[in-house]
Amino acid sequence: MRVTSSSFPDTLKYQLDTLATKQARLQTQAATGQRFKIPSDDPRATRKVLELQQEAKRLAQYNDNIETYSETLNSIYSAIQALKKVSDRSGEIAAMVDDIKSTDQLAAYRQEINQLLEQAVQISNTKNQYGFIFSGTKSDIASYNVERNEAGDISAVNYRGNIKSPEVEIAPATAITVHIPGTNKTTTGTSGLFETVNGSIFENLIALRDGLEGGTREDVKNIRDNVVPNLMLDESAIIHHISRIGSLEARLETAKTMGSRRMDVTEEFISREVDADMAQTLVKLNEVQAAYLAALKSGATIMNQSLLDYV
Repeated sequence: MRVTSSSFPDTLKYQLDTLATKQARLQTQAATGQRFKIPSDDPRATRKVLELQQEAKRLAQYNDNIETYSETLNSIYSAIQALKKVSDRSGEIAAMVDDIKSTDQLAAYRQEINQLLEQAVQISNTKNQYGFIFSGTKSDIASYNVERNEAGDISAVNYRGNIKSPEVEIAPATAITVHIPGTNKTTTGTSGLFETVNGSIFENLIALRDGLEGGTREDVKNIRDNVVPNLMLDESAIIHHISRIGSLEARLETAKTMGSRRMDVTEEFISREVDADMAQTLVKLNEVQAAYLAALKSGATIMNQSLLDYV
């Protein structure tokens, strides 16, 4: 008579199936290093891990935002430093206007100011990989365009961007903007770099250039009484933005450090839920394997006893 596993007592068969399932799960844990393979293995842990993974994605996005804004801030800082050199030199020339005696000197300084004006326009249209940095939210177009006279010199500079400054989150409930509009003639929002409610550095450079070209007493007086004070306002605006960049850099660095710490904690929590304790897993695996072998031995004994009943 044929003897099959169905002849085993039900309790023994159930025990073998249970031990085989445990052994397979522990072998998977030992091989993968993870406590569970499918959600049904541990629904509570699965739900917790999904929540933590979403938090990790948010933290990663904050870090990406910080990296992007840090790059933009570096581009802005470099542009402002270049503009400050233009402002410093034009202020020096304007301050010397009373001491300029010869027409040759006037012509030389006039030409230098004209070149400084060209540089200022070039700086105003600085572009990085994310677009034109002084165009507000219209970063796909150049911030300024120019009008030129018959001699080819710049006669007017026009803003093409807007005064809006895009914001981005760098931490939970913390959004900042690092952008500076090229022009903002209002008293709200981030003040403009090249043009504010107090005037335009382009207009002041044009006025200084044209005053040097005229060279009359009236021109010199206008430079001394109007252009010089206006250039000083331009310098103050530049220094204000340099200081603002320093504060923004500190905020970004702090947010990056705090975000990195939160990411470490989140990943640690995920690891606690997902990772198997290898030492404990191997001990349990050995115990289950021993129990399985013992159950098989017990089953073999039962089979032998059952076969003797038929002898």
